[in-house]
Amino acid sequence: MMTLGRSLLMVAVLGAAPALAQSDIFHGWAKDGSWLAFSRPGRNEVVELYFCKTTEAAPKWPAVLNDQDSMTEAGLECVRFLDQNKAPYQWQKLVSAGDPGTSRNGLAIAAELVTDGESPGFVVEGGGKAQTCAASGLREASKLQKAFWHPSAKFVAVVIDGTFHHCLLTVKAGKAPAIPPKKK
Repeated sequence: MMTLGRSLLMVAVLGAAPALAQSDIFHGWAKDGSWLAFSRPGRNEVVELYFCKTTEAAPKWPAVLNDQDSMTEAGLECVRFLDQNKAPYQWQKLVSAGDPGTSRNGLAIAAELVTDGESPGFVVEGGGKAQTCAASGLREASKLQKAFWHPSAKFVAVVIDGTFHHCLLTVKAGKAPAIPPKKK
């Protein structure tokens, strides 16, 4: 027979399992890169939808977003919808994430995350230089799950341990290595 303490522990562990499986979802950037969209699991099975500015310039997004209150989320100024049905009509057609990958166009994300020190995050390398992109809450066991690159190579978005992070890149892609001539 199970004791009350063991049964409460099992309920707590089993009840937490679905929450651990939930993850932020990156939907993509607008073609010009001035804004992006991602969703985050909220409380009571509500999925929160965020539309975020990626630069200081005014984003070229649906005008209805200009009338909404903004907040800071994932280090960006964002408009949040608790009810996705109230989001701009067909917003999904305005964004694209592309194929996920840890490298693209001469830029690459280092395999190891920076989990200690003053600047925890992930490192983007390119052109012989490196940039650390902030990602709070990392642990030694943290894992990079997905990475997405904007076609302009100005931005990278990642999901680490289920949490969305975004970075404005200052490193530039290096020249592609020359292909050695074929021997005859």
